[in-house]
Amino acid sequence: MQNNIAIPSSTSSFIKLVQLAIAVAGIWFVLHSWVKTSNQGQAILQSQAEQLMRENLKTLSQAAAYLIEHDQLDGLEQLTQNIAASPFLYDVVFYDSNGVRISWSEASAAARLMYGKFASQPLVPMVQEIRNQQQLLGYIKISLQPDTKLNPSFARWQKLMQQLLLLLLITGLTGYLLRRSFSRLSRHGFRLHKP
Repeated sequence: MQNNIAIPSSTSSFIKLVQLAIAVAGIWFVLHSWVKTSNQGQAILQSQAEQLMRENLKTLSQAAAYLIEHDQLDGLEQLTQNIAASPFLYDVVFYDSNGVRISWSEASAAARLMYGKFASQPLVPMVQEIRNQQQLLGYIKISLQPDTKLNPSFARWQKLMQQLLLLLLITGLTGYLLRRSFSRLSRHGFRLHKP
């Protein structure tokens, strides 16, 4: 003789509510983690762009040192325009050792308005000394645009994050379908064993 103990409907409802709450919390956690990972990836791309630009500034300062030392202001003007053509930069300014501007890009006047916390598109300023051995010849200042969409790696990163989101959705759907299948099998098996 088998004892079939009926589970009260209130207990069954409570269990279903707990399962639903866990499922919702799980979905929230997965999506929150995905957004956080996406933001961290963009921050890493921005940091990498800034680091590369700082390294490039050192090389550019050496070229500028030669031009300033040999009083080739036309060459410095050409270097300014070539640097300013980069889509990553908003403006470029060369200063002499006294802080007087000696060469600058067209956007340098407008760039002053884009610094600070109230700017609609804040820029990242970078300054590098121009030296010939120990002698200070001047400074180079650039304004880096912090738009990660300008970074060639950004498109690949975005595609990777979209693929990850698609995998998460497929995993969730697969888990749901497996749960339904096992639920049906267990009910069907329970009916077969019922006396």
